[in-house]
Amino acid sequence: MKNIIFTLFAVAVFFISNLAHAQQITDKQKQIFNNDNVEEFIKAFSSDYNKCINVKDESFTPLAYSTRNHKTKIFNFLIENGVNVSLACKGNTPLMEAAKFDAPDLAKILLEKGVDKSIKDSRGKTAKDYAAEYKRTKILDLLK
Repeated sequence: MKNIIFTLFAVAVFFISNLAHAQQITDKQKQIFNNDNVEEFIKAFSSDYNKCINVKDESFTPLAYSTRNHKTKIFNFLIENGVNVSLACKGNTPLMEAAKFDAPDLAKILLEKGVDKSIKDSRGKTAKDYAAEYKRTKILDLLK
């Protein structure tokens, strides 16, 4: 019983701390992502690019958000600056976003950088599961 209580407490602390460290993205920041402008990105976001950003009801790292939206300049900048390629925010990893939104070129880079392919989201799905669900054959081939 103590183990169950401790586990529930640890999970609650994890989720609360994740929410506390996430910041809501502004309309200006969304526009900067849309423009794929690295110089403006640097000005608009803190230098800690391993934090979560909230977009409506979802949460992403800047790397996952740039992957989702195919913003290759920001994506490459983040990769070059050593962001954590496996970091998940509310279960969303950059590799899952590549699978969901059909970005095989970005998925390949993430794999070359050592992304953890085994991470599961809150539904128990991996990036490979999403690639299969959305019929992303190029990404499935990369994840074999």
